[in-house]
Amino acid sequence: MSSELVQSTVDRRSLPWKKKSSDKTASEKPAALIVESASAPSDSTEPKVDQGKQEIKKPKYVQISVESYSHLTGLEDQVKSLEEQVSGLEDEVKDFTEKLAAAQLQMTNKENLVKQYDEVAEEAVSSDVLY
Repeated sequence: MSSELVQSTVDRRSLPWKKKSSDKTASEKPAALIVESASAPSDSTEPKVDQGKQEIKKPKYVQISVESYSHLTGLEDQVKSLEEQVSGLEDEVKDFTEKLAAAQLQMTNKENLVKQYDEVAEEAVSSDVLY
């Protein structure tokens, strides 16, 4: 009887149609993974070496309609125009910043001059000197 048990276990392992469903899935999964990884395309842009010959991967191009192309060209023109506007506005900001700095310097100079006049006036009043 034990030889029958051993024989049925051996038969189940050696014959694929007599395997348990858990045995099948365990043995089939690695094969599926190997097939998927071997057939998966490589996304690298590095050159491939194939059977001793180097093949450089060529870039793939997408065909688009004339309408799409003209639309994209129009968008490129808009981008260029907006970039020029941004450049012009940046120049204006730079000019205004310089003008503001100059105005602040003038204000500081005038405030200092007012302080000097104020000090002179206080000295004149305190010494009772009339002009």
